[in-house]
This record gives sequence, structure tokens and C-alpha cells, in this order.
Amino acid sequence: MAPQMSRRRFLPTAAVGGAMCLGTAGLARAASYPSQPISFIIPYGPGGSFDSYGRKFAALLQSGLGSVNVAPINAPGAAGKQAIFQLLQDPPDGYNISLVSVPGILMSKNMGPMDFGKLTWIANLGRDTYGLAVGKNSGIKTVADLKALSDKRPIVFSSTGIGSTDYFATKVFAASLGIRVRLVSGYGDSPNTVIAVTRGDVDAVVHSLTTLKQLAASGLAKILFVFQEKTSVAGAQDAASVGKPDLGQIFQWRPVAAPPGLAHDIVARLSGTLVNAAKSADAKAWAAKLDTGLFPLDAADTAKMIQAQSALVAKWSGAL
Repeated sequence: MAPQMSRRRFLPTAAVGGAMCLGTAGLARAASYPSQPISFIIPYGPGGSFDSYGRKFAALLQSGLGSVNVAPINAPGAAGKQAIFQLLQDPPDGYNISLVSVPGILMSKNMGPMDFGKLTWIANLGRDTYGLAVGKNSGIKTVADLKALSDKRPIVFSSTGIGSTDYFATKVFAASLGIRVRLVSGYGDSPNTVIAVTRGDVDAVVHSLTTLKQLAASGLAKILFVFQEKTSVAGAQDAASVGKPDLGQIFQWRPVAAPPGLAHDIVARLSGTLVNAAKSADAKAWAAKLDTGLFPLDAADTAKMIQAQSALVAKWSGAL
């Protein structure tokens, strides 16, 4: 059984921009850190892409630090928000870090008494494209078919829930194209949202393009649309073809965060280790096998990415 969230200890940082200079005290802290196990939190249940990232990068981080155990811990709940709410309240000691679903989490401007904007951003590991698919027996063949059907009734999509990136992408897609939708949430994890469309329980699903391509190759689903400026899937429409450029800016980002207030030297140590891990031959081979996109960013560039994604979420807040 995975350790309970109450047993976690976490990392925090106050600032992530600009060069990080280590003074004498900072060098001393960096030299002694880490001195105990680190929890690498996965804000979703076992299975799925976040779980794969968490387990792989926990192992790579442990190898890079070379002194302590880094344990991947699944902490699902509230479409990835529960783990982040806990993270915000943990001590800034560098012993808890978490993957975060972006832009999904950015829709939750306030989580209880604390704000997600106070998180310490450590690094970004990956960036994956989303797609929209229907079941193999669906009569929906194009985006125009979706629009025509929505004139009669809402299009039913499966979703992991408010605060997830699939929810955000679905809502922005629908609002930008004037399509009425109804989202069915409550799925325990993202794999179950795609199972729902293959069974015909719902009309459509927005999910990782990698997963959807696997389903399409097996004949279980058809990809109608990709959230790219120019499609990489033969026969699928894209942001340019429907005249909605914002749809080509929606990605599943995979940043790593810590609690507020983490010391700069520890941020630098973790950020550098994770970025180097994401650039390693080991990580590249793993990503190629999984067909996921590594997109390493250090702490400062991750903060800039968060700002850009926050602006995109703010632009479409009325549709959410």
C-alpha cells in the first residue's frame, strides 16, 4: 500500500526567476541536502501517463542525487487537486515534491485557504499533445458532424473532472466552435475515460494523443481532431483547419512543484538534477518507448510557462 499523504514531507521555494546564486549558507545547505528520503508525489492513481512519469523520474532523481531514496507515491483525488492542496500546506524542507497537471490545476485559482500561485516551481519534464476521439462505431466523422449533432442535443464527453486538462481542452474546444457539450466525470482515472468512449458510454473523449493513437491503431476509436496547429494524424482536423489558433496551444504539461518558500539552493539542486535527467539517454529511450514528449525546463523557464498557461486559462475562464 502506498504511504498516506499525512506521512509526506515536501519541498517549497519562494522565487524561481533569474540566476540562483549560492552563498556560504546556501552551499552548506546544498551540501547536506538531501539527508532523508524524498517523496515524489503522483497526483493520480496507478496506471496512466502521470504514473509513468512519476515512477520513471523518481528513479532518475534518486540516481542523480545519489544519496537517498526517492519514493513515488500515488495520491489521487479531485482530478489531481487533492495532492496539490496538501502540497501547499507542507513544510518547505525539500522532502516532498509533486507532479502537477497543467493547465488543469490553473483553473483552481483558490484551493481552500491557499493559492496554487504560491507553489514553488522546480522544473518541467514533458509536454504532450491532446486529441479528440470517438468510438469505432460512431456516426460522427468530422468536427462538422459534432456541430450538427449538438444542434439536436449536447455532445457527451467523458472527463476526469473539473481541474483536469482534458476538462479544460474539452470546454475550450466546445466554446470556440459553438458546440454544446455535457461532461460526464467521476471516472477514477484517465484510462477509464477512454474506455468509456470505446464502450459507447459517451460520444467522445479528449485525451492524450499517444493513447488515442494506440486505440485508433487497434480499431477501437477514431481520432477526429488534434490540438495542434498542424495535424500529425492523417485525416484528423487541427487548429488551423477550424480557424481556432488557441486550440493549438493546449498541451498537457508535466511540471514538478514544491511547497511555498523552498530555499533557492535546494530549488537549484532539484531543478538541475531533474533537467539533466530529462535530457539523459535513459529518459529519451523511455520517452520514445512510451511515445511521450520530453520538454525539460528549469525552474525559471517553468515559471514563465506557468504564466503563459495562466493567461490562456484566464482568456477562456468564461467557458469553464
